[in-house]
Amino acid sequence: MGKIGNQQMLRDINKSLLLHLVYHHGPISRVDLARRTKLSPTTVSVLMEDAIREGMIHETGTSGSGVGRRMTLLDIREDNGFVLGFDLSNAPARCVLLNLRGKVMAMKPLRKLIGEQEIRSGLAAMIDGFVAEERVPRELIRWVGLSLPGWLDEERDRLIYSDYLQVRDMPLRRMLHEALGLPVGLVNDLDAAGFAERFSGSAKGLHTIVYILIGYGVGAGLVLRDQIYRGVAGKAGMIGDFYPYGTEILAARLAAQYPEAFGEGEPDEKIARFVRLGLQGEAPYAAELGEITERIASYCGNMVQLLDPEQLILSGWISEHEAYLAELTARIRHYEGWNRREAPVPVQAPYWKEYGAAIGAATLGLHQLFKMKTVD
Repeated sequence: MGKIGNQQMLRDINKSLLLHLVYHHGPISRVDLARRTKLSPTTVSVLMEDAIREGMIHETGTSGSGVGRRMTLLDIREDNGFVLGFDLSNAPARCVLLNLRGKVMAMKPLRKLIGEQEIRSGLAAMIDGFVAEERVPRELIRWVGLSLPGWLDEERDRLIYSDYLQVRDMPLRRMLHEALGLPVGLVNDLDAAGFAERFSGSAKGLHTIVYILIGYGVGAGLVLRDQIYRGVAGKAGMIGDFYPYGTEILAARLAAQYPEAFGEGEPDEKIARFVRLGLQGEAPYAAELGEITERIASYCGNMVQLLDPEQLILSGWISEHEAYLAELTARIRHYEGWNRREAPVPVQAPYWKEYGAAIGAATLGLHQLFKMKTVD
């Protein structure tokens, strides 16, 4: 690479560092930016003027009082860009619109899309319709994130397989980018939900978390040192041991085994009734719920010991009943062996609930916009 290429790379790296600091510490002065980065005041001023012209940041007041020069403060211009998040792992699908500060501007359920034909014919139109309804100027859309239940390729370009969506080997990122003319990113739904909690939810500000879902979907999303961990083949987080406790499978088994108690109602209603009866000590549900609790707690405790996260987030039916979440947490403590730490790993329910995967798909765009670039 020539001298000009090296200079441009260095400029891009320095600018990304400054934007990252403004995003996480703004409002902040140019003087503070120079002090934190060790860049010269001139370099900071030139790069921040670029960012101001691009509309990413703006001057938002001054700091200091009394005698002396007051310093102009810089912050993200939150209304000069938006990111979209769409989640196809729920029925109905979910969509969100966030500004550049991650503030939710709109949340909406949308119709379910199943099968390659429906997705090809309906997804781009659905996104365009949402954008038009919210009256968002297309030139201000900086990212469209798509959360998917299934296995993605290493480049996050193709949906290799999704049983829920009934899709195999579909080049979704390229397809959407060509249809919309906008930057598009794909992410697994559990990875997205975990990232949403770390970015702006119940684990905000933490760097290493484990997000476990046992609901209509089953699995884990891992955020390790601020990065989504997907494993060598992109299959990290698959938990086959929990599949029998997924909402539909467990509800069907309960209905077959105890038709008088669980023969009627939607799957989630049956699970809620089962948990309530089990917590009340009614036989035989209490013993069966207790057995399920022990198996889930044992696995979670082992995972906590292995990864040593800052927080464990439990989502789905296992977190919807406060008393049951407390009981499950107590059993996880038993298996965790937390006496080796000053305190046990906190266990929380998700903040974003059913919108978590859509929020995560959108906030990954903010992460891309304001992360620090490095030399590959």
